[in-house]
Amino acid sequence: MIDVTMTVSEVTRELGRRLAQLRIARNLTQAQLAQKAGVGLSSVIRLERGCESVGLDIFIAVCSALALTGNFEQLVPQTELTPLQILAGARLPKRSRKRKVRTIKWGDEQ
Repeated sequence: MIDVTMTVSEVTRELGRRLAQLRIARNLTQAQLAQKAGVGLSSVIRLERGCESVGLDIFIAVCSALALTGNFEQLVPQTELTPLQILAGARLPKRSRKRKVRTIKWGDEQ
């Protein structure tokens, strides 16, 4: 599960794991996927291992070869909470405006 508190390396490892699962579900070897995507075998291996150095162009080519480009939610499902719900639960300090108390003096008061 992809969590909002995950680091970049944890997210790339999780995405790589999911890409590997989808590749295996489609009965493709890493070499077959690389050929179908038009990228090198080492790129597919690095992508599935979650290496951060894999370029976005390679990621998109592999996703396209797995027929994911129009269906990225298979790869990254929606979180249970929306960003607004996450912020609402963050317990931000409540802002309050301090008002000056004004006293009115009448003409006959000193």
